Amino acid sequence: MGIVNKFQMKIKKVSAIDFINVETLSHAYLLGLLWADGSVIFANNKAKTPQIKHSTKKEDNIFFRKIFLNTGDWGIYETRNQGSFTKKNNILEVNWTSNRELGEFLIENNYRNKIKSPDKILSKLNNIEKQLWFRGFFDGDGSVTIIPKGHHSIAFTGHKEQDWYFIIKLFNEIGINKYKERIITSRGGFSSQIRITNKKDLNTFHKYLYNDSINISLSRKREKFKLL
Repeated sequence: MGIVNKFQMKIKKVSAIDFINVETLSHAYLLGLLWADGSVIFANNKAKTPQIKHSTKKEDNIFFRKIFLNTGDWGIYETRNQGSFTKKNNILEVNWTSNRELGEFLIENNYRNKIKSPDKILSKLNNIEKQLWFRGFFDGDGSVTIIPKGHHSIAFTGHKEQDWYFIIKLFNEIGINKYKERIITSRGGFSSQIRITNKKDLNTFHKYLYNDSINISLSRKREKFKLL
């Protein structure tokens, strides 16, 4: 074989079937990440092809971008966050693709109405895929605070009317029975949060989320658990 010119090599198109069939663990992870920080929109009222977008901080997208490109040729552009007082004008990077079949699949599984529990998509996943889904969701909408000899917690934050049934169900399945739900008030409005603060439960959650050798996770969050 001759030498292939690197400029002639093309990344494959984003395959809806690969996401629908959860072809790899990268697909499972991204389905969780898109539930957290993704959106499915139409450019205008006449558009028939949905756009799937994921927004994140530039520094985090150094990692996320690699996972997206593992699944196809996702576009990228920069924008500014106008959504809250605390993050206003932060530069974000947006990974995106226009894909009718993938968009319709996500819409059918409530990715445009994420206040509901994601039971429809979770029911399609096996245990390992579900673990990676929750890892992606945690890397998007989760937070971890570990202060040695001080406060420690993990939390998921969402819409003020968020149905947290799917998180409660996961907690119960892995043996976590102590959790708190609360409404948070800020200058940006109201949001809902579910969190655990018991050190034993934090260790249980950590072991569930990362109990494998699969190197698909946002390192800055995973590393914090080492302080427990």
